[in-house]
Amino acid sequence: MIRWRLKEIMARHNIKGVSLASRLDVGPNAISALRNAKTMPRLDGVALNSLCNALNELAEDLDEPITPNDLLDYSQDPINVQDTDNVSSSVKRHGKKTDLNATSGHSLDEDTANVS
Repeated sequence: MIRWRLKEIMARHNIKGVSLASRLDVGPNAISALRNAKTMPRLDGVALNSLCNALNELAEDLDEPITPNDLLDYSQDPINVQDTDNVSSSVKRHGKKTDLNATSGHSLDEDTANVS
């Protein structure tokens, strides 16, 4: 499972949502949705890069730059046949042919959110 940690990073470095929204030229509601997401939202590389740049510019008490690694927390899901069936049926329902074991780094879905 990939957990999205934007809320923690913003709190740790005293970054306000309104300031981040202004820096990224998006509405405060867009930042609120990003901040409150439990799992990683769909962001393309440009959007993720812009987000990290803005976080680094606004951060207080920054020892090292904030990177995409800081925004993500990964823990392996326990193997559960029932959960695998749910994922497979979800992929089939959306009409996607996807290798869930792929390690290519390519997006599973071409619809990505853009935050710029």
